[in-house]
Amino acid sequence: MKKIKSGRNLFLLWTFFLAILWNIFLISCNSNISPLPVTYGKTIEGKPLIIGKINRQNLLTYEHSKWFEIEYNKYKIPKGWIEKNQSELSKMNLKLFLGTWCEDSEREVPGMLKLLDFSGFDFSKIEMYAVSEDKHTIQNHEKGLNITNVPTLIFYKNGKEINRFVEFPNISLAKDLETIIQGDSYKNPYYEIEINE
Repeated sequence: MKKIKSGRNLFLLWTFFLAILWNIFLISCNSNISPLPVTYGKTIEGKPLIIGKINRQNLLTYEHSKWFEIEYNKYKIPKGWIEKNQSELSKMNLKLFLGTWCEDSEREVPGMLKLLDFSGFDFSKIEMYAVSEDKHTIQNHEKGLNITNVPTLIFYKNGKEINRFVEFPNISLAKDLETIIQGDSYKNPYYEIEINE
């Protein structure tokens, strides 16, 4: 029994060590990437925002962006999530629409990106867009995609949309994304509205 316990403790320690190394790797990789050019503005209340195609560096460098790092570090990946979803996720392309002014985006997007990071997801397969309060970009990246709420994370397989996460989870972020990735039946909170529009 003691051997099993010490083996489990060693496994947990090794997993923790790998997680730290992975974070160091991500930070060093991301520090070499420059933010994409975006449009800067303010909300009606005067809160800073960015609009346009973005990358992670945009989320780390624009004014009042501390929420990203805080929420990213706080998010806990459920046990077994990576192993269960990594393979299927690698076959997908993603589009993420978010609002840097939006509390729902501040709450959900860091966790989304952490799940993708630890799954080893190829970030060349995700397009990220920061939208205005009326859910638009100057270049109309959202055109034809029915973006009504943010964050919206759209999953594509073989060039076809298979599902989307919209604004907040039904159960939890990890569980909702897992349901989509595994191809199980999933309806986001706005599903009926999207169908009727």
